[in-house]
Amino acid sequence: MASSTTNETVKTNDRLDETTRGNAARLSRRALLGLGALGAAANADAQVRTPRRSRPAAVPSADMRLLHRVTFGPTNDDITWMAALGYEGYLEWQLNHEVLGDPEAEARVAALTTVPLAPFSLYQADAAQVQRELAEATIIRRTFSNRQLFERMVEFWADHFTTNIGQVSILKNLEDRDVYRLNALRTFPQMLNASASSPAMLVYLNNTQSDGRPGRTPNQNYARELMELHTLGVNGGYTQTDVVEVARCFTGWRARGNTGTPTAGQFFYDPTRHDDGSKIVLGVPIAAGGGFNDGLNVLMILANHPSTARFVSTKLLRWLLTYDPSPALVTDIAGEFTRTGGNIKALVRRILSYENVLWAPLLFKRPAHLIISALRVMRANITSFATIRGTYINGSGNAPFQWGPPDGYPHTFEYWGGLPLPRWNYAFTLANNSVSGATVDLAGLLFGATTAAQIADRIEQIVFAGEMPPADKAALITYLRPDPPTTSRIRDAFGLALSSPAFQWY
Repeated sequence: MASSTTNETVKTNDRLDETTRGNAARLSRRALLGLGALGAAANADAQVRTPRRSRPAAVPSADMRLLHRVTFGPTNDDITWMAALGYEGYLEWQLNHEVLGDPEAEARVAALTTVPLAPFSLYQADAAQVQRELAEATIIRRTFSNRQLFERMVEFWADHFTTNIGQVSILKNLEDRDVYRLNALRTFPQMLNASASSPAMLVYLNNTQSDGRPGRTPNQNYARELMELHTLGVNGGYTQTDVVEVARCFTGWRARGNTGTPTAGQFFYDPTRHDDGSKIVLGVPIAAGGGFNDGLNVLMILANHPSTARFVSTKLLRWLLTYDPSPALVTDIAGEFTRTGGNIKALVRRILSYENVLWAPLLFKRPAHLIISALRVMRANITSFATIRGTYINGSGNAPFQWGPPDGYPHTFEYWGGLPLPRWNYAFTLANNSVSGATVDLAGLLFGATTAAQIADRIEQIVFAGEMPPADKAALITYLRPDPPTTSRIRDAFGLALSSPAFQWY
């Protein structure tokens, strides 16, 4: 399953390695020694700082840890809001995303003309442009949106209910809009129902081909993934018989193709293809003659099943808090799931309680998260996302909506932690203003700092919000000296900070 993605990553690594060698040629011997001290340490330290080990001695405060968990990298604005609102107030502010203004992100996305189009109009547009602009809109929102927790949850659900954009094409635009973004902080049953009737999901898992007429065999792909990946989990208590019965319930759930009419790309129910006989799903009888409601009944059964509460709660805990949640913590969040009917805001609020976050271990940034967090903390002036999207994020193997299998991008250190070279390359390239379309204002970042110690202080505030590991800061000061540091050395110091172990985790 992961072999094709791994091959792509290896190719990317080879490709980016050429750029890295070019960067290395421009660095002095002393700069390379600095990279060895911090950059090589990043890889060595990452290898031992697995989620199962205790976290490092230098631990961010709970306030800062929350900012890291709910944003794609905390900025000065985020820190200011946290200081003004306090822990609970900031969390509630982010949970109520509907009232948050988002002018910069919305203005940038508005320039992408295909993003808001209706299905019929999307079919008239260039499919490659539609896919490119949706990916770019996703990156823009993660970078500039004030609704950072909302965007983090959109990313979570896009993995949980994943469909590959290369297979579903323009239908992914509708799924992003009508499934993930509409329901990211509503309720799990609402999200589940929206996904089940999503044309992208119906196409991706072959339900449009499912036929329940006599003599035909319904396609089981959606039924199996619905239970294994979307609700119950692989050990959630279903059997192959349940897969067959659920597949029968969803016969007739289809999506229109490019019909040339206003109904193009929309969901519809075809009663002529539905198996209208009686069924039994997870021990619950479903009477004959139910038609379209057979599928709705299955979704209700699954949404209310205790295995679903535990499976979804575990994934949310892993996404927001810890790779290895304790059974007691899973039981607590699953109980909240059951009590609230799968209210996502309530679940996130309970997971991100002060006590939970204060003691949570660090998580490893996936490549897109790392790339975006560097743009945010460096206050990059971005005039074009073409290179950021096409070279760096696509090249990292973590491009929006491009994971092939139906299980979503991995959220593990083990999967992403073995390729530090592209991360280091990006850090130095960004710091040296060599990322096309993105510029870093060095003078603005330094704010008058001129000595090695002053510049290290600024890097600590900008990149680490005042919580840079002391040993790393001392190494930066040593690297920057003698005073006054050259512009090239200062930029490389920012690159070293962005490639250091502390910046790879959150």
